[in-house]
Amino acid sequence: MTTSAAQRHPAAGRAWLPSRKLLLRGAVGLSVLAAGALLPWGLRKVSFFDVRRLELVGARYLTPDAVARALALPSGTNLFDDLTPLGRRVGRMDGVLEAEVSRRLPGTLRIRVREREAVALTERRGRLGLMDVNGKLLPFDPTRPADDLPLADADSRVGHLLVRFRAAEPELYARVDAGRRARGDVVLESGATRWRLRGDATEEEFRALALVLAELARRGWSGWRELDTRFSGRVIVRSGSGA
Repeated sequence: MTTSAAQRHPAAGRAWLPSRKLLLRGAVGLSVLAAGALLPWGLRKVSFFDVRRLELVGARYLTPDAVARALALPSGTNLFDDLTPLGRRVGRMDGVLEAEVSRRLPGTLRIRVREREAVALTERRGRLGLMDVNGKLLPFDPTRPADDLPLADADSRVGHLLVRFRAAEPELYARVDAGRRARGDVVLESGATRWRLRGDATEEEFRALALVLAELARRGWSGWRELDTRFSGRVIVRSGSGA
């Protein structure tokens, strides 16, 4: 009696047929995918997930009220509605660089923003405002600064130097009362003293200024009025009023 290939290899004749287990798994998988696709649509009908609270993250100067006005959420807005248009509305607010809106169950919208950074206060038309690194006026309330800011000319050279100075010497930056442009240079005022720097001053020059200030304080010498860092490798100490 001749044995067929199917008899020698029982699995060979039915290998192409899916097992019940595979069929069951496939059906469950399709059901899960379908439920996942329908879930957000279904939850939009559930009032439990209506937006009841806004959470503002990353803002120094923006207020929740201002963001709420920009969002203009109609009554009954659901957490599972499309959030893309909301992020765009906040992102178009003056003074906002980036905005992201996300969900926090059961009824909170989290709005994370990155604002244009304020580096100083400046005077415009007899009123104080916040200035960014490019010397541009920011649309924020100057009475709400997160940190004490110096008063400065609305000038990009001054703004960029203040940003670099704050990053390199934050403790000295906190002592700056005012900053102004003097031709191509920048003069920072601290109390009755001045620090004169090139507009493109480097971290090395900032560090030299800090070392000289520390040495003057150590010696208890208060008769100086200006430190000039514009000469490579040297800091000139001047007394008197100067220019």
